[in-house]
Parts: sequence; C-alpha cells; structure tokens
Amino acid sequence: MKTIRMIGALVAAAGMAAGAWAQESGDTISNSAAVYATYQSDVTDVKTKPLASAGDIDSALTSLGGHNADQLSKGWISYSALIASQDPEFRAAVRDIEGFYGRDAFVAGLANDARYARKLDGGDNAVSAALAATEVDSRRLNSAAAYVKEQAYSLQAAGWAKAKIGNSRAKATSLNSTQSAGIPAKAPLLTAFNAPDIDNVLAQAGINGAPSLWDNVSSAASAVKFPAAVTTGLNLNRKRVKYGKEPIADRIATLAAFRVLGSEAATTSQLSSAMSERETKGCMNMANLNLQQCVAAANQQYEVPFCIGEHALSDVGKCIGGVYQ
Repeated sequence: MKTIRMIGALVAAAGMAAGAWAQESGDTISNSAAVYATYQSDVTDVKTKPLASAGDIDSALTSLGGHNADQLSKGWISYSALIASQDPEFRAAVRDIEGFYGRDAFVAGLANDARYARKLDGGDNAVSAALAATEVDSRRLNSAAAYVKEQAYSLQAAGWAKAKIGNSRAKATSLNSTQSAGIPAKAPLLTAFNAPDIDNVLAQAGINGAPSLWDNVSSAASAVKFPAAVTTGLNLNRKRVKYGKEPIADRIATLAAFRVLGSEAATTSQLSSAMSERETKGCMNMANLNLQQCVAAANQQYEVPFCIGEHALSDVGKCIGGVYQ
C-alpha cells in the first residue's frame, strides 16, 4: 500500500482565497464532504483542549452545535460516497456500464432507480467500506461526548463555571439562528478535499481497523493533515447495512457512482437529490432541537458542556452510527 502523503494546509497567507476558489470551482461532492470534515475538525479541538472558560464553552457550543442539520447530513453522505467510490470493482463496474450504454443512459438509470448503483458489481463492498469509516467516526463522537460531559461534573469545582448564565433562552435563540444558517466548510478543508491525492487518503479511511481520519485534523490551518497508511492490524470484515437502512446505503452508492463518472456527469440538482437523505437529516435536526432546549434550561455555565456532549456529539454519533451492524 502506498504511503499516504500528508496534506498540509498550503493556504496560510491566502487561505480564504484558496478556499473561495475550491468552493466555486471544486467538486460538489468534495465541497459538501468538507462541511462534515469541518465538524470533525472541531471535535478534535474539543477532545484535545479542556474547557477553561465560559468563552471556551460558548465556542464549543457554536462550533459543534451550530451546524445546519441538512448541510451536515449531506456532508456525511458525501464523505461516505467519496470513500465508497474508491472500491476498484465498483469503479470498474461504473465505467463498464457507462461505456456500454453511454453516460446519459447510465445517469438516467441512477436518477430513476435508487437501488441501481448498489446492485452493480462491488456496490455492497463499496458501501461497506464507507460504513467501516462511519463506525470509527461514531465511536469517536461517543468518546468525545463522554469527555465533554465529564467536564460538566469536574467544572462544578471551578468558580467561574458556577456563575449564572445571564439569559439562557437568548443563548438558545442565538444557537437556533446559527443552526439555520449553518457553518460553512473551512477553507483549508475545502482545499484538502479538492486536492489531487485525496483519493489515496479516502481509500485508507474505508479499511476496517484503519485509524480515524480526523484525529490529526483540527481547526488550525497548519494542522490539516491526514494519517499515514497503516498496513498492520487491518481486517477484511465487512460492515452490513442494518435492516431498514437500505435507502441510506442506496444514496451513498448512487452518489459514489456520480463521483466515479466525474463532476460534469450530473447536474447540481441530481447531486443534491442523491445526497439528501430524510432520515439522517431528521435525526440531526432533532439533535439540534434537543440541544437548544437543553441550553435554554441551563442555569449555570458548567451545565452547558453536558448539553454539548449529549446532543452536539453523542446524538450525532447515533444518527450516523445507526446505519450499520
């Protein structure tokens, strides 16, 4: 297996300009996946930096709890599709069908039959790889949630954390406004996900036993780097789609097929339709609502980390973790 290159954030001086270029001219699926990557980068921050002030709590609440449910759901589906698109057998099947029937006919088939892509050779294995990465991500969110909720208890000994929240309902209302707008993908992550060698990184992420793609990815531009390839401790056990979750798996496969065909193969509407998944979006929307209610009911600063851990982390982990078995 080739060593995966570290992808640096080569946008220090002109970071926003590079990000704007990627947003405008990059691949639609990659740009959507970068929203999910942005959320995961903020998870890294909260896992590695203890909450030391009311400002830290507010920052974590906004960055982790401020994501728009539709955008974050699409981001996860897109990231999963990028991983699924790395399966060699699936890629070959997509190219064969395209070559035999023509691109227009194949795209029409993908648009008209939600199960079409996953029934191709390698389709199930491609989705299984995506679910292997999802399992790691879900465990990671649960671990981060436990760490943040533990701080809700330990901070009770800190004077500043016992301070009353001036207007918790106003804080919840502000959070609702942030969630409605959503948090855009960070410029370095847009750049990284549109980099020529990102497929090597994604292929690694879909292998059972591989480390989390996100543990080294923080919000700092200089820290956008991915782990090197792992050749030991991996296994070929496949993740199966849980009963009743087939529609989610079908959308991952469909979007993966569009990725293999290339960004020009599908319209923006077709891509948006493929990455729009009602159940996951609804689950994340409920997590957002529960977070707002929890924050509105908080009286002291130390209570907010529990809300973050339970609803901005654990609930999201359950939303994506309920797809596989």
